[in-house]
Amino acid sequence: MTWEIDHVYGYSGDRNKSCLYFGKTNNEIIYPTAALGVVQDLTTGKQRFFGGLEKEKMQPKYMDNMPVHQDDITDLSVCHTQRNIVASAELGAKSTVHVWDSETMKSIAQFSLGGSAKGITAMALSPCQRYIACVDHSNDHMMSIYNVNRKKMILQVSAGSDAIGDIQWSKKDNDLRFIAVTTRSL
Repeated sequence: MTWEIDHVYGYSGDRNKSCLYFGKTNNEIIYPTAALGVVQDLTTGKQRFFGGLEKEKMQPKYMDNMPVHQDDITDLSVCHTQRNIVASAELGAKSTVHVWDSETMKSIAQFSLGGSAKGITAMALSPCQRYIACVDHSNDHMMSIYNVNRKKMILQVSAGSDAIGDIQWSKKDNDLRFIAVTTRSL
C-alpha cells in the first residue's frame, strides 16, 4: 500500500519562530509542519512538499543519509535574494540541515550534526546562499558553519552555556557577518 500527501493542516508555531516566508513570488508561502517543508500557493491553496517519504514498517526511526527530514523541523530559513533556496533544520538524534529548492522540491545539500547534537535550536542561510550557520541543542551549544556548495563543515565552535535563540546574517551584499542571540537576551 502506498500513500500520497494531498494537504497538510497546521503549523507548529508554538515551537518554531520566524519560520513563515513568502516564496519566489508573493503568491506562495513556505513553512514547516512536523517533518515536512510546505510550499503553498495562496491563490489555489495547492501545496507541495519537501519530505514525506514512506518507510517500511520495521525500519528504524533514524537512518543515515536520508534525503529528507526524519523528525520535526525546528527552524527554516529562506534566502532573501532569490527566495527559492530553503534551509531547514530538525530535532532529534540524527539532527540534520537540509538545503532544498522550493520550485523543484529537490535536495541541494544536507549536513548531519552527529549524535551529540540533540536537535538544532537556531539556523540561518546566508544571503549569498553559500553558508549555513546553526547551533545545536547539546550542553555546549555547538555552532557550526557549513559551505553549501562544497557540502562540508568549515567551522565548529562552542557557543557557550546559554542556548542560542536566533541567528541572523548581515543583509549587505558580500558581508559574511552574522549575529547569534542567546535566549537570555531575547
